[in-house]
Amino acid sequence: MISTTFRRLANLHPILLFGVGSCMMVITGALLYAHIHTIIQVRDISVPIVGQLPQMERRLAALTQQMELTELYSVTRMGSQQEKIEVYALPEETNVSRIVATFEVIRDVLTRDGLLAEMSDLSISEPLKSEDGSMSRTVSVEFAAHEDGLKTIMLLVQLSGLLTIGDVLTAQEIDLLVDRIEQENPSGIVALEQFLSADLLRYAENPKTYEEQLRRSFSSATFLNLFENVLRTSLLREVKNLLHSDLGEILSGYKLWPLQLMVVEEVSMKSGDAPKWQRLRLTLLVFSDPK
Repeated sequence: MISTTFRRLANLHPILLFGVGSCMMVITGALLYAHIHTIIQVRDISVPIVGQLPQMERRLAALTQQMELTELYSVTRMGSQQEKIEVYALPEETNVSRIVATFEVIRDVLTRDGLLAEMSDLSISEPLKSEDGSMSRTVSVEFAAHEDGLKTIMLLVQLSGLLTIGDVLTAQEIDLLVDRIEQENPSGIVALEQFLSADLLRYAENPKTYEEQLRRSFSSATFLNLFENVLRTSLLREVKNLLHSDLGEILSGYKLWPLQLMVVEEVSMKSGDAPKWQRLRLTLLVFSDPK
């Protein structure tokens, strides 16, 4: 049977046999090329990944440590921060006497510094309940003040309800710092969180201590330059000046800081009786949370 098959193949035309052989060689070559190409692709992908594995493992370990430290630090500070919010920034009920005392201190200090000529009595409404369950009172007051005095008043309103450095910085400023840390030293996020959660008044009293503590966690000029830029251009600069001034010290001494959360509902301004003096009418919403 086998010999018969060989005899039949031998009787085939040589040209046909050559064609069949050529086709088989082409197919074999194509398969070899595809095999080699696959090996090259695997090498090009796997070799860089293998080379990056130690770096990826170090980054994973750093991020794991960062998360553990952040969770531990968050647990230790959460109680005190929440207590301050409930007592000062967003109490269950507005302490009207505390609101009045705050504006009286503002009046006395700005008058002494020659930045305020007149402040009206406060008009405080009865509490109103909003849809989200919070309560608010309207506080209306008028000032005849120098432009610098008005800036101080509006800055205090802007800072009401804020407790920490992180509360003062914008989301964009914080994101810039976080992105840079994640690129250079992921474990440094713990030092950043400690800085951002620092008490605003304590920071204003001794800013270098808090700033140097964060700087020591980084050696990169890129991060340090970014950090210096944030300190210089953010609201922190004005906050430090205000809280470290006589006004800030008096508010702190009378236990009037932090201020209860306030937002501007209405504001109107007209020229005063002298250059750079204005008459300001301000209506504020003062919020509380009855739980």
